[in-house]
Amino acid sequence: HPTQKPVALYAWVAQKLTQPGDILFDPFAGSGPAFLAAEAEGRVEMGCEIDPDYVAVILERLAGMGLEPRLVPNG
Repeated sequence: HPTQKPVALYAWVAQKLTQPGDILFDPFAGSGPAFLAAEAEGRVEMGCEIDPDYVAVILERLAGMGLEPRLVPNG
């Protein structure tokens, strides 16, 4: 992804600005680093990604962590 950010950056933001259990929102989810950071920091992540290929990457990454992400269809 052209603007991919490291998971550690999202983890740092979660630690500084939220509490465990809080909901985080990423309107440009890309390949999903915010989802990975939220899981690692005990937060809940919700996000949007317009590109179906990147949505597939996010779902695969989360499934690889043993998680069962829910995809909410647009509309």
